[in-house]
Amino acid sequence: MTAIKNNGTAVAVAEKANEVVTAVVVRTLENGVKKAVNIPSDLIEPSNYNARKTFDADALKELAQSISVHGLIQPITLRRKGEKGEHYEIICGERRFRACRMLKLAEIPAIVREATDEQAYDLSISENLQREDVPPMEAAKAYKRLIDTKRYDVASLALQFGKSEKHVYQTLKLCELIKGIANLVKAGKLTASAGIVISKYDKKIQAEILKDRLGEDGQGEWCSISAGVLDGKIQSCYTNHLENYLFDKTPCLKCPHNSTNFDLFATGSGCGRCADKKCLDAKNTAYLVEQAQAVALADPKLVFIGEQYGYENEATQKVRKGGYEFKNVHTYNLSRYPTAPSVPQSADFAKPEDFAKAQDKYGKEQERYSKQTAHLDELKEQGKIRVYAEIGDKGVKLHYKEVASKDTKSNEQLIADLTAKKKRNTELQAEKTAEGVKELLRTDELPESAFTADEETAMYFFMLSKLRRSHYKAVGLKENDYYGLTEEKKLQIASTLTEEQKTVIRRDYLYSHLTDRTATVADTKGGLLLAFAKQHLPKKTAEIEATHAEDYGKKNARLDERIAGLKKAEKQMKADAKAKKTEQPAKAENTAKTVGKTADKAKKATALTAKVAEQPKVIPTPTAGTVHLVTVPPKGKKAEVATAV
Repeated sequence: MTAIKNNGTAVAVAEKANEVVTAVVVRTLENGVKKAVNIPSDLIEPSNYNARKTFDADALKELAQSISVHGLIQPITLRRKGEKGEHYEIICGERRFRACRMLKLAEIPAIVREATDEQAYDLSISENLQREDVPPMEAAKAYKRLIDTKRYDVASLALQFGKSEKHVYQTLKLCELIKGIANLVKAGKLTASAGIVISKYDKKIQAEILKDRLGEDGQGEWCSISAGVLDGKIQSCYTNHLENYLFDKTPCLKCPHNSTNFDLFATGSGCGRCADKKCLDAKNTAYLVEQAQAVALADPKLVFIGEQYGYENEATQKVRKGGYEFKNVHTYNLSRYPTAPSVPQSADFAKPEDFAKAQDKYGKEQERYSKQTAHLDELKEQGKIRVYAEIGDKGVKLHYKEVASKDTKSNEQLIADLTAKKKRNTELQAEKTAEGVKELLRTDELPESAFTADEETAMYFFMLSKLRRSHYKAVGLKENDYYGLTEEKKLQIASTLTEEQKTVIRRDYLYSHLTDRTATVADTKGGLLLAFAKQHLPKKTAEIEATHAEDYGKKNARLDERIAGLKKAEKQMKADAKAKKTEQPAKAENTAKTVGKTADKAKKATALTAKVAEQPKVIPTPTAGTVHLVTVPPKGKKAEVATAV
């Protein structure tokens, strides 16, 4: 080995790659001399609190090559672990440890020191943060872990690591990145400066930026631009100038989502930009609703402008739900109310004389504005113009329209119209409620529970409509009360019924349904009707049954007689048909014999005819008493004639 001395440090360099590499660091400290010792590598284990979680494979190979040539210049730092201190945990130097393991070194030079968990934690993170090549995301997490221990703040961290407070604060902001953007910074596809710019915005805006501008793969249009340009683009696309809004912005001046407060060390002027769109919209909506309610309260005749098919902002929807009157009127048919001039501010003018001129101009504009509004207010009181209010995105705008003389209404007429609308609204309320409740009962299952008194009252309320007039007296009514039995009166009766009255009503209700469209006692419903009658009027029901049974029994008896006669006739017809069917074969046999004899006779006649045809033919002559016999000769010969006297 070759010993090299440099600044009080003795370094041993191995000649072979797998030889034990010893580096002895001699340094006088307050607690004495610390020396590096060789620790078996299989007794060393990494810690769980190391800030560095990723190790570049190529960089580890380069470090291992350097160690094989020059030795381990800086030993690792360990502390004992286990009940008997038989193991060692790395405090600092996990990267060097990994490189030595790549060289398969049996022992690794290390400084063993005593340290509590807190001390080991702080040393591990501090050692990593002091490296020049520490990745920004790892540095951010390391700072945050130290802050989370409650033993450090931004100022103490800056002092300990020799960084500015601004640097520590901005690095900590990287911990507020959503996972997708943090991964881009880790992969080097987005610079740490760009990540710090994006970290100022809430998670929702970050997600939109990642999706629309950066891309999950880091190939978006905003990945390659500088942090300064990126900041401007985000403000332009994802924030709003607070100066454009009219609500009280005092709470916004110290809000962390205000662009003037993104960087604790930056300076800015004006209201700034808001990066919390949800909060901004909520404050603006509340302001618009308040303004609309104030305008409506000041003018009872005012009507809001609605959009039947177009977009309505949230404030308009809330005001509409508040019950205020809306009409679908197009603003191009209306005239705009004059707008109050803005009061000049001295801070906006460089010279006093310019400010004085602005004040003079403002005074004239204010006077003209007052005259115009006073004139319009007068016309409004006379009913010559109708005022409309439009709820915009930044404020409430007033419009007006001239009213024709025939359309002009007095206050009394307007009150009458509004009263009628109020009455109709009450009716609509009841109608819509009924519609909603019916739909609810149609679609939802009713819970299982005991039948309540209110349900029973409702049941008898409907049953009373089937009560027969002859039973009105039973429930305290007269028969001529039929046309005066209102629903209110039925409800009153239904809620005070006795058990006897309930029985009467139930039976009449049952009677009504049993008799309604019941045409026969042969079906199920008719059977229920018959059973009901037998139960309550058994004797008379039996008489009815007997009467109709006797009547239709006789008719059925006559029908049975006719049926029996027809059956007998049918039986005789079948017997006759069978006899005829038996006679048919004998006749057929006789007919066949006759046909055979006839055929034989025909054959004999045919044969006789043939013989006659073969004999000579006799041809008579005109001579009296003379017979000429002519013999037909064969073909080719002459005929022979014989004469007989």
